[in-house]
Amino acid sequence: MSYINELADYMRTQGYTVELSNGVIIIPHGSLPLYLKIELKNNFIYMSIKHMDEFKDVLEDLKGAGEDVEEIVEDAISYLSIASLKARQWAEDKGLIPVFKLRDGSVEVYEILEEVLEEEEEE
Repeated sequence: MSYINELADYMRTQGYTVELSNGVIIIPHGSLPLYLKIELKNNFIYMSIKHMDEFKDVLEDLKGAGEDVEEIVEDAISYLSIASLKARQWAEDKGLIPVFKLRDGSVEVYEILEEVLEEEEEE
């Protein structure tokens, strides 16, 4: 069994929903269109937070429904970050090198959140 399949199985045992496609693990967030992307290249495991195209629309809908979108986004980022830490521990136990690229994706997510919050202030 390949490392990526082993990691996918491990993450499932940790309670995460795991999608495996073309050697890439996707761990989606349950209620927001965000996900943790995990790729294995040589002895490196790259982890990044990504958002789907509809992310901004979903935030706007939640904001319109009176939800605290800041808290929802922070919880989602936290959830995905914890998943990345579990994957990191697994990778280190296997002698692989984890590479966190979470910051770039998180910055994009927070920029979109900021846009949504600013649009409401302008109205």
